[in-house]
Amino acid sequence: MKTALFFLALLAAAPAFPAEMLSVSAKQVNVRSGPGPGYDVVWRAARYYPLRILDSSGSWIMVSDHENEEGWINRSLLAAVPAVVVVSEKANVREGPGTDYDVAWVVDKECSLRVLESSGGWYKVTDGRDLTGWISRSVTWGFGPEAELEPRAAL
Repeated sequence: MKTALFFLALLAAAPAFPAEMLSVSAKQVNVRSGPGPGYDVVWRAARYYPLRILDSSGSWIMVSDHENEEGWINRSLLAAVPAVVVVSEKANVREGPGTDYDVAWVVDKECSLRVLESSGGWYKVTDGRDLTGWISRSVTWGFGPEAELEPRAAL
């Protein structure tokens, strides 16, 4: 009986929502050391930067990125828009979903992109302005249109 009560207590202490991911909806946001505007800015994230939700406090969401860096962002600056961040030093964005297609453009590490669709191991992405192409999932971290998490260790 004591074991069952202990297990129930552990479940009750867990966050009230499942692990999920959101992306930055503003051009650039401040990630803070605590849940409020009075806390220090610890880093910044650009539009479409994907973040894992860890916790919440009022209108503030505790997040972590692909390098497991944590901080707080106001809920109004996040959206359920599928997005990825490039985790390799450079990555080719191609004209189609595969290495047989020509390279359309090249992106650097930490480039965040909106995901439009997926095909096999590839995401169709956009920079949110003029550029659209396909990038291999293997060089990204984030979530696609099916809202699946792409777990991977930081490079």
